[in-house]
Amino acid sequence: MSPTSRDVDVLLVSDLRFPGGTSHSIAAEVEALHGAGYRVGLVHLNGPLVARVTPINPALAGLVRSGSAALLLGRAPVTARLVVFRHPGVLQAAADQLPPISTDRAVVLANSGPRDARGRTVYDVGLADRAARESLGVEPLWAPIGPLVRDEIEGVVPGGRLMEQDWVNIIDVDAWAPPRPREGWAGDRPVIGRHSRPSAQKWPRDAATLTQVYPVDGSWDVRVLGGADPVERPLRGIPRAWTVTEFGELSPRTFLQGLDFFVYYHDPHWVEAFGRTILEALAAGAVAVLPPHFRRLFGDAAVYAEPAGVREVVEGLRADRAAYVAQRDRARALVRERFSYQAHVARVADLIGTPHSEGGSDRPESSSGEDRTAPAHAVGEAAAAPATRHTPAVRRPGGPRILLMSSNGAGMGHLTRLFSYATRLEPGVSAHVVSLSQAAPLAGRLGLSYEYLPSAKALSMPPGRWRPIFQDRLGDALNRFDPDVVVFDGTWPYGGMEEIRAAHPEAHWTWSRRAMWREGRNSEQLAKTAWFDSVLEPGDLAAAYDRGATVTAEAHRVGPVTLVDAAELQPREQARAALSLPADGPLALVSLGAGNINDTTSEVGAAVHALTGLGVGVCVTVPGIARAGAAAGEDLHLVRDYPLSRRYSAFDVVISAAGYNSFHELLRMGVPTLFVPNTETSLDDQEARARFAADQGWAHQLPQLSVETATPLLEDLLDRGRTMAARAREADPGNGALAAAQFLTEQAGGRS
Repeated sequence: MSPTSRDVDVLLVSDLRFPGGTSHSIAAEVEALHGAGYRVGLVHLNGPLVARVTPINPALAGLVRSGSAALLLGRAPVTARLVVFRHPGVLQAAADQLPPISTDRAVVLANSGPRDARGRTVYDVGLADRAARESLGVEPLWAPIGPLVRDEIEGVVPGGRLMEQDWVNIIDVDAWAPPRPREGWAGDRPVIGRHSRPSAQKWPRDAATLTQVYPVDGSWDVRVLGGADPVERPLRGIPRAWTVTEFGELSPRTFLQGLDFFVYYHDPHWVEAFGRTILEALAAGAVAVLPPHFRRLFGDAAVYAEPAGVREVVEGLRADRAAYVAQRDRARALVRERFSYQAHVARVADLIGTPHSEGGSDRPESSSGEDRTAPAHAVGEAAAAPATRHTPAVRRPGGPRILLMSSNGAGMGHLTRLFSYATRLEPGVSAHVVSLSQAAPLAGRLGLSYEYLPSAKALSMPPGRWRPIFQDRLGDALNRFDPDVVVFDGTWPYGGMEEIRAAHPEAHWTWSRRAMWREGRNSEQLAKTAWFDSVLEPGDLAAAYDRGATVTAEAHRVGPVTLVDAAELQPREQARAALSLPADGPLALVSLGAGNINDTTSEVGAAVHALTGLGVGVCVTVPGIARAGAAAGEDLHLVRDYPLSRRYSAFDVVISAAGYNSFHELLRMGVPTLFVPNTETSLDDQEARARFAADQGWAHQLPQLSVETATPLLEDLLDRGRTMAARAREADPGNGALAAAQFLTEQAGGRS
């Protein structure tokens, strides 16, 4: 049976506002399960542990936007093969907020003990268990996150329902690994480090222990990420011999890959339920030296000593490189075996088996026989379709490597162009995407490795403070991937790129720069061409109307670029079924951004009323709608899909802005279109594009849309729009994405 938006394999239930480890652990499990093909749903409960009214964690929000998980809102019933409650305190306090859930299996994940460090009760096992049973009608299993939590709940979990294995946190092992194992030591003396929150409980409380594990005499190179304020009182200040870096100044991955040893000791009264930073250090290739109580969790992956024995352990391994390398490699292997994404997928498969198939009939085959696009889609409420999770970039022996970086544009244009290039690279060419767009996880749906680099805006930082973070993160990606070519797609290369370029002169740097800039705008940015070795310009069907600064600029030009080719357009029946749309009757797509569908003074509202007045069903694709309720008599459908262009045959007419992607996709797919250009863009000349298409007789255009102006044009498109669109297809010079991919591969071949 085909899944609905509220029919999932695994349903994860928690307070999704948690700012730290809980939400990041949920995000990791979503990525692992989604990558293995499981349909994943999220249900949010307003628990008692987050006092402020805040949005859901950005990491989880990004996964929902990308389609990796469905955020299931409202009281409509949900069906799941497995329900996982993360944090019993949230379940105990907020179970009444759950929608009706039908399931056969449930797990309550105890990611902390029933009491906090001060002895205060966080949850009661019996009450949380009853809440699960009454809500689901099944007796849940209980899963401790680690052995210390197991000790606290083992005697009180009812009915022998404690799982035999701990539900440990997981990590993307390959993503944290250095590009190649370091041959020698990090410095001329032991380089040790730690990173954690600057909380007193995360540090030893007395000066004697502190100086035993983190020497202050300069004999070791001691590095700290996350601040060291808690040591100021016992040590009467932060030691000058230490290097202390605050959070945000350096990525944890870069920090950890620069250490020989990760030495982590904390307040003896603090119960560390798991220790994610230790897991990250092990995956990054540092040898971990830990208190003995961690042995039950990490086993042979670490080395254990009381504080007084740390110096002997570190200096002993420093004197025996072979023993050090053996310990490092043993740790990496054990982390992969027990704490990897694959281990978690196996854990879930033991409970519910393999993912249920989604049928696959709506997936067009690429020339290689593989589904390149595999998009998620949602109709009404968010839904997720399984697709390939991103995997760390691994170069095939001798094959070129191309790193593709996109800016944080207002839409999907920059990222989609890079996807268009990357998916057409020849076998043997490795691609890796680094994007400032929160839509970066869509790369995983195309089988591409990727990483998200938050922009200054996303971090609410002024550019000056963000710039070193940008340089560090991008430099880290370059060090790991070691590309032959770096491609930046954007109209405004970021400050700091010139320094990064100078630090990586071995790579060929290409600026992928679309044209159609507004006349007289941004010409000063052309000077940044000097930062690059070449400029790649994707063509524009409306190039004849281009009056911008790039017209006379030197560039390697290819044809207009789209992610989907016309041959991949689905038949009408399949496309409508894939989007859960009515099989019969005329349908229109409105893609104009946010707006109130009931307000005819807004363009979205006017479009809806004009179409419904003509007896046409309406599909709206927007980031958000001011008021979700449809006007009386409307046949309204909310559609989310990526890339939607392969489903365009579902629609009889489209009302769209004239951005680069939508303009070329609609004309290339032969869709009758009314273009309403966005006049608020800072640089993209959408008005010129729309005028050009109208002047050629390919489409209609309106500078401003109202019910009165749109109605006759829509009537005309419904009558003869297919004939108009056919003219555009006849004039199409073909997709330039393949030529762009070949150009980039040629540049990669030129690296000495």
